This record gives sequence, C-alpha cells and structure tokens, in this order.
Amino acid sequence: MKNFIAITIREFLIENILSEKRFLINNNKFQVFSGDILTAESDFNIEQPDEWINQKYVSLFNLKTPEIYQHKGFAKYLLDQIFNYVKNELKINIITLIVYKNNNKALNLYLSNGFEIFIEYDDSYSLIKKL
Repeated sequence: MKNFIAITIREFLIENILSEKRFLINNNKFQVFSGDILTAESDFNIEQPDEWINQKYVSLFNLKTPEIYQHKGFAKYLLDQIFNYVKNELKINIITLIVYKNNNKALNLYLSNGFEIFIEYDDSYSLIKKL
C-alpha cells in the first residue's frame, strides 16, 4: 500500500506540473513549457510571397516533442497556440511545413489539425494550413 500511495502522489504531481503550459516565442522558435521543462517546440520563418503561395506565410520546421512528453497534448497545444499567434498577432493566414511520409505520428497530428497535402515529393509531403 505504501508504494501505491507514493506512485499515485508522484503521478499526481507530474500531471499537475505538465498541465501548466506556457507558450513562448523566442528567436524564431515557438516553444511550450511546463514549469521550467521544454515540452514542445518548432522553428519558424516568415516567408515572402513566392511561386507557390502569393502572400506572406509562416513555414514551420524542426517541430518536436521529447519522447517522454509525447501523447500528453503538448504538440497539439503548440499547434493551437501557433495558429492563434500567426493569425491574430502576425496577421498571416497560411502556415506550411514538410513531413516525411513514413512519420505516421506527425502526419496524423498535422492532418487532424487542419493541414492538407500541398505538394507530394518522393519521401515527404509539403503541408499547408489556411487559417
């Protein structure tokens, strides 16, 4: 019984720490922290109109969540905060990213959060989300 209580208290404390999410923008990097712990992040650039997209847009890259924090909602929270910031603060309506075709977890996350396949390459997809 003693070990069960210790494990339950530890899990409760971990869940409370992880539930306190903060979204920060730092040097072209979107970040989510729980307490002092970095739980998800993505680099970004603001791109000028080009031959594919005729308006300014934000490109995301190196989006990652440490394995220990995966499946706890941090990546989704990060994306939600990015969408809000890009649309309301930057006044930009398009976000793009590239994902490897064999990265099923990431691909499912992006598609379930409104990204669509924009360009298909041999081993990856360019995805786009209109806000």
